[in-house]
Amino acid sequence: MQRLIVLFGCILAITFGAANLAMAQTDAAIAEGQEKAAAGDIKGALQVYLKLTETHPDSYEAHALLGGMQLLDQHYADAVKSFQRAISLGDEGARSFVGMGMAYMHMGQLGPARAAFVEAKSRGVADEEGVDQVIAYIDKRKPGATGMQH
Repeated sequence: MQRLIVLFGCILAITFGAANLAMAQTDAAIAEGQEKAAAGDIKGALQVYLKLTETHPDSYEAHALLGGMQLLDQHYADAVKSFQRAISLGDEGARSFVGMGMAYMHMGQLGPARAAFVEAKSRGVADEEGVDQVIAYIDKRKPGATGMQH
């Protein structure tokens, strides 16, 4: 019985050690991506976050960060997919909805963009006034408008 308890303790230590190592690696990757983005190296940050989603496929944070870089790099359809993945993995805040709304706007899909911004607002977006202005902008657009395609 003593051996079993010691073995169980070792397994727990290895598991928590691995979790801490994974968390440290994730934090380092996030910091690296943020540094690259701050320096204007969007493609470099994009690669860091893409790798992060490969090593941590169940991390909503990784997918939300990737979506942000895809949005900045004008890969709008990919950004929408990344934000949707982040939301499906448990991102309960407003940021993925704001990002998704921006991507939809750039693709000229104002209906889905509006829906994303309305959902962001319901989730307590920090800049509620700004989101209200974006929703008002969308509401003023003529039906069939082409949006902000690049």
